[in-house]
Amino acid sequence: MSRLLEASNRLKAAIDSLDAAAESRMAKDIGNQSDAAGEVETLKSQLAALRQDYDKLATATQTVSARLDGAVGQLRLVLDDDREQRQA
Repeated sequence: MSRLLEASNRLKAAIDSLDAAAESRMAKDIGNQSDAAGEVETLKSQLAALRQDYDKLATATQTVSARLDGAVGQLRLVLDDDREQRQA
């Protein structure tokens, strides 16, 4: 019976070792998942900030474009008037 008891004890130790390894792996996976979730949230907030910056830049670009178009239009009027005065 001692051999049977010894084998039983080794089997119990092996099972305990496997159980501890599985729990450790699960805890590590859960930690990795929470790290990944935190990283996803960080990336989402960075993306939102970049979208806001893009929207501000797009608005500024439209404003500058409209002002430049107006300035070019005024220059054309001035040049056309100058040409008319030279021809007259």
